[in-house]
Amino acid sequence: MKKKKAKFRLKVDLKSMRLWILLTLIIVMMGLSFGKLLDNFLGSSEGVATTSGVADETQPANEEQPKDETEQSENAEDVAAENKIYVIQLGVYETYDNVLNLAGQLQQLGYNYGILKVDGKYSVFSHISGTKESLASVEEAMSNKGIDHFIKEVDVSTDDLKWNYFLQAVKQKPFEMTGDFIQTFTDDEMHIWGYYVTLSTASFDALASERQKMLLEIYQWLNG
Repeated sequence: MKKKKAKFRLKVDLKSMRLWILLTLIIVMMGLSFGKLLDNFLGSSEGVATTSGVADETQPANEEQPKDETEQSENAEDVAAENKIYVIQLGVYETYDNVLNLAGQLQQLGYNYGILKVDGKYSVFSHISGTKESLASVEEAMSNKGIDHFIKEVDVSTDDLKWNYFLQAVKQKPFEMTGDFIQTFTDDEMHIWGYYVTLSTASFDALASERQKMLLEIYQWLNG
């Protein structure tokens, strides 16, 4: 009887162990599944937050232009600056007597001047240069003399040979004129041609009186 009882207890213990093992496995699997779901949920939430944060940092409101576009923009600005000249504008007068009064003040300073007649009025200008900074001494002298003035910025078209060569002369760049350029001048304009020839090769101080006289006359002729 005792042996049978022992066998019976052994069978009962094995069944109980299997049941507990099975339940343990089921609980563990459920725990792993739940943990995985929770991790996925939290991971996706963090991913959205992280992505938003990265987007804010890596995509600034003001994006820099690509290098090629920046270089092209800078080159365009350089070309535009190269095609500008600066003229000291002295005023616009209704009568020639007023121009003569101004002319007397300019002669006291040893300055030349040019006149353009626009809409029946006289526009007076003096000194032409390739840079605004080079006119500083002239501005100071005129201010001390009480002469009203301002610097006018002029964009020069390089399509017209007359203006193109004039631009080179103002910028003090040696240039060679085409052979048929002389044919564009009349007999009365040959002294202007002579100015072009002189300015194409001769070296002058930027504000030299002789150089300014030629530039002023050419500028007046081009705008006439």
